[in-house]
Amino acid sequence: MHLKGRSEPRSQFDAITEICDLDQSQELVAVSRDLSVSGCFVKTTTPFPKETRVRVRIQHSGEDFVAIGNVTENVTETGMGIVFTQIEPNDRALLARWLGR
Repeated sequence: MHLKGRSEPRSQFDAITEICDLDQSQELVAVSRDLSVSGCFVKTTTPFPKETRVRVRIQHSGEDFVAIGNVTENVTETGMGIVFTQIEPNDRALLARWLGR
């Protein structure tokens, strides 16, 4: 599934996701809606403002993926988009495996 306006195709990917605002030390737990090698969309009724620097931790099948990112302009009453800006090599490999690449 490729969503318009995205540089990378995103796949539907429902998983428990923790998002931590790196500047305010706020944290929320939500469910991811979709995922790509460059970012994700997280369902939440309390999204962070655009450009918030965040740490994302996605839990799936007993494994944890962690990345640093920024909230994109895609902030709605149902969630927020996050673009990954920093991913460690082992997390990048896990993400590729989850996405079947």
